[in-house]
Amino acid sequence: MNPATSLQIRRGSVADAETLSRCMADWFLAAYAHASDAANTAAFVRSNFDPQKQARELADPQIVTLIAQDGADWAGYAQLRLATPPPACVTGPDAAELGRFYFAPAQHGRGGAGQMMQSIRAEARARGRRWLWLLVWQEQPQAIRFYEKQGFEKVGTAIFMVGEDRKHDFVMCGAV
Repeated sequence: MNPATSLQIRRGSVADAETLSRCMADWFLAAYAHASDAANTAAFVRSNFDPQKQARELADPQIVTLIAQDGADWAGYAQLRLATPPPACVTGPDAAELGRFYFAPAQHGRGGAGQMMQSIRAEARARGRRWLWLLVWQEQPQAIRFYEKQGFEKVGTAIFMVGEDRKHDFVMCGAV
């Protein structure tokens, strides 16, 4: 049996803000704490992953947050952002941003991310979207390989700020 088959994927609600905020910070730090100095990383975490901001995002009808759980344990989350304008290099019509896509380190390689991608695509299709676009750090080969396996292609580059630290990202795009 595939270990990921026990994952339940559900829509997030405002009641999830505290736990989501904590998981966001933990999983971002697990993936990227080494990539910027402590001050820039702390500034990014503070400005992006506080519970009040997550409550606002969870209440926003233009943001769909999906949460993957393995029993009571949170395994991963993803955010579909419907109102974010795509960069010029995204030429597919009716595009939505896959703004965040993270799994707990213990869940990597277990198939849950593929399940989550199917769920995000279904959410995008239900809202009339035909394309997804995302940013991925150019120095994150594991994530790039995953997105390529999921049918995404590099279509451009962008700068992503971690505090005051400029990171070079790829813009990737794929059909829903």
